[in-house]
Amino acid sequence: MSAAMTKRERVEAALNLQETDRIPVYDILLNDAVIEHFTGQRPPLGEEGLKLKLQATARTLDMTRMAGAAPSPPREWEDADGFVHYQEDPWMGGGLRRRPFSDEAGAREWVLKATRRLQEPFSPREYAESWRAGWDKIRSYLGDDTVVLHGETGTGLDTIRGNLGLELFSYLQADDPGLVSEYLEVSTKREVAQIHAIADPALSPCALTYGDIAMKGRLLHSPAWLREEFIPRLRRVNDAWHEHGIKCLFHSDGYLMEMLPDLVATGIDGLNPIETVAGMDLAEVRQACPRLFLGGGIDISQLMAFGTPEEVRAACEHAIAVAAPGYFIGSTTEYDNGARLDSFLIMIEVAWKNR
Repeated sequence: MSAAMTKRERVEAALNLQETDRIPVYDILLNDAVIEHFTGQRPPLGEEGLKLKLQATARTLDMTRMAGAAPSPPREWEDADGFVHYQEDPWMGGGLRRRPFSDEAGAREWVLKATRRLQEPFSPREYAESWRAGWDKIRSYLGDDTVVLHGETGTGLDTIRGNLGLELFSYLQADDPGLVSEYLEVSTKREVAQIHAIADPALSPCALTYGDIAMKGRLLHSPAWLREEFIPRLRRVNDAWHEHGIKCLFHSDGYLMEMLPDLVATGIDGLNPIETVAGMDLAEVRQACPRLFLGGGIDISQLMAFGTPEEVRAACEHAIAVAAPGYFIGSTTEYDNGARLDSFLIMIEVAWKNR
């Protein structure tokens, strides 16, 4: 058994696939019942709700992300480009209600405008000052050494595909691949510049790099396209964090097994969320990627919402048995209000007792 560790020590050991005093817990806490259980108060909307969320986070988790989002009321709003967004859950973004275009010509016009905007002058100092103010607030609300992922950086793929919708994105990619590629290129350059503006391993040993490239049972894009347009740019994002001595936890939902060797070759250090309902299997991933740290694998959509206590406990114990060391137990992405309090308590009990 290892000697008692601080959270930072426990996280850094797990990042390096070393033994820890217990299994570290990594999650995003967006569940009112869990927050109330650990703080004694139901989280209200706004800043006070954020404070309670981070108090509960400090009492339960070793590592987290999306830490600065406060709960807000259901709403609908239009942004400067004419996209109409909606939010129904206090903690979670909802999505797009309407786009300012409905055809490929309109989509092309938006991509051109968005690409020009990404090429506008960028002040690293101003960006870093704004980012640091938010970071310092999060740390003050946590009040301990809970590790917060340093940043969340992608290549622009999720943004362009989400704003266009998969159908229009696919048409535009087929008819004007250079336009899509240029957007991804300038977006990646901006992301890399932002990384260099804020990266500091004293603040956090790990960052999130991401790109949702898969769905249940299959990829969202062809392997050939991903190898041409996504994989090289993901490598540049990972390299930028690595220049500062910060490890990269890669996030993508869905079934990723076909692309795992390519993802490993980009320099990712870890993988999350290992979405079991999409067909991912922790034991299979560990066997295929013995040098990656792993996070997640505890199904949020079915198991933690509807599973019996015995099923939850068995799944947690199995995950630890097949994936540790170098494993962060946690849900398959966010512990939201669809999951149960008792399931969460079982998960952290298993982690805290597993030494």
